[in-house]
Amino acid sequence: MRRRQFIASLLVAVLTGRNDSAARSEGFEVSNGVPEKIRLIPDKWHIHNVGRLADGSSFLVDSQLDPAGGTPRDFVCTFIFDHDGRLVEHSIELIGVRDAYPRGSVGSAKDRHLATLGKRAIAGIWVRPFEVESNGTVFGLIPRQTEDGAWRVEFMPGNTLSFYPPWEAGGYDT
Repeated sequence: MRRRQFIASLLVAVLTGRNDSAARSEGFEVSNGVPEKIRLIPDKWHIHNVGRLADGSSFLVDSQLDPAGGTPRDFVCTFIFDHDGRLVEHSIELIGVRDAYPRGSVGSAKDRHLATLGKRAIAGIWVRPFEVESNGTVFGLIPRQTEDGAWRVEFMPGNTLSFYPPWEAGGYDT
């Protein structure tokens, strides 16, 4: 884990020309502790629908699952954040019990959610951890401490993405 954090920090410095003190001067705390904000960076693997809206707010649209109770349920979620990364609006749509709904339902729901956003640009964003309740479960980007004392921010309820320090690098596991 420490090696991965070192490599991620090095990549941030090399690719962005920024170091930890530059990130601090921009108002982002560089730490391995509980983050004030985390960076979501679009990529070709798992983070596709993040960016900015015409009014300057940020968005995240993705699918999520709730494995509780032994019967996984699938959802499509839209989260809207203000200019400081605070959650200001959300929409969570229950698609159904896994494998009990028509094929393509999740993709169609994502398309509907994205269409409601209007003009948007895919871009990296900074967001604050948050949690909201919907359909009897808790959703959000929720900080959790691991057994070895390290901090992660998990996309819940399914823990489908698990972000780790350095927070400005946007690194995650699936």
